[in-house]
Amino acid sequence: MALILRLLGAQWLAIGFVAAVSLAINVVVARSLSPAMFGVYSVVLSGGAIAAILLDGGFVRLLQREHAHPTASLSSFLPVLPRAALTHNLISATALSLLAAVLFPQHALAVIAAIWFYAASVLNQFGLSILRGEGRMVKDASWQVGNRTFSAVCVGLVILLGARQPWQIFLAQFIGAAAFAFLIMRFIRVRPLWHIPPAIYASTLPFVWLDLATVIYFRADMLLLEWFDISKFDVGKYGVAYRLIEAVILFASPVGLMLFRKFRLGSESPRRMLQDMLPALIGALLIGLALMAGIMLFSEKLIDVVYGPAYFGAHDLLTVLGVALVFILPNGILNQAALALGLERWFAVSATIAAIVNLTGNMLVIPLHGTLGAAWMTVVTEGVLGCAVGAGVWYRCRIGNAERDVS
Repeated sequence: MALILRLLGAQWLAIGFVAAVSLAINVVVARSLSPAMFGVYSVVLSGGAIAAILLDGGFVRLLQREHAHPTASLSSFLPVLPRAALTHNLISATALSLLAAVLFPQHALAVIAAIWFYAASVLNQFGLSILRGEGRMVKDASWQVGNRTFSAVCVGLVILLGARQPWQIFLAQFIGAAAFAFLIMRFIRVRPLWHIPPAIYASTLPFVWLDLATVIYFRADMLLLEWFDISKFDVGKYGVAYRLIEAVILFASPVGLMLFRKFRLGSESPRRMLQDMLPALIGALLIGLALMAGIMLFSEKLIDVVYGPAYFGAHDLLTVLGVALVFILPNGILNQAALALGLERWFAVSATIAAIVNLTGNMLVIPLHGTLGAAWMTVVTEGVLGCAVGAGVWYRCRIGNAERDVS
């Protein structure tokens, strides 16, 4: 128990630091840019998150899973997985940059800078995935702190120098993330592997599908708001409200990381997994309800204190998005259980259904209700995802328990 508290404590300290610094960066950027420019920044940030899926190529999840408990069919490839991940990242970033220069000439600098920022961030995640899979949570925590510190310092410097354009902010974040990524690659002694075995890509494809479906339902609202030409001012207000919800998710993520390794090591005993999972689910639900109530009571004051009077009106959006936490936090537990059980394909199908619901719903409600409609669709989407993933996890555990009883 003491070891668990030590590991979790290190993660909480790191994630608290990362969440606080990330929120501070977001606030400083929002205050430095005009609401219209922050709207552009938010749209590019959301689009960059989709590009990050291709830059990752499924290697983040695969590295964590295989270093926690290797799959028999991949055991021979385990030593070269980090090298394959590095090569995929560099080639993908170069290709996407060339494509962005052709497709988005008006915002080419911002988009290309965001692509390389995300590429460097994904490289950092490769190193963290290895540590998390091996249960080295204290070192993982120290790397998180170092990575966020590097990028925060760079953003602070570029703003002090007078940066007022989104591309300047992304370039600064890239420099910080790339500097720390270089240190990580040196530490784990990884060099490119220019011939990636097809069997490795066959294993990463379900994770790419899962991540694409997830990011579509999680980020498509920002892109659709731009598509339907919602005012940049309203998009900026939606962006600041969404960042606060993401800060909560970031702060909750260490629990999921700890539970994933526990679930993965115990995946051969579905009954034990259920015993571990149910208290975590109940706790996540209660915390989500408490946060929803707190946001309903203090959303206006929170927006005013954190972002300032320029974003007055964003509290209504934050109140609606707060309802989604009732589903988001329990979903985090279910998602880790699904991945630990090897249900990535079921998880991907569930995320695809959620993405279809989200896209269809947003296309119907955004023209009529704008950002408020997009906020409510986030709530609906998280509810759909939780039901679908939960059904798969419950069925797998039930079948596993029945098989153990028969044997």
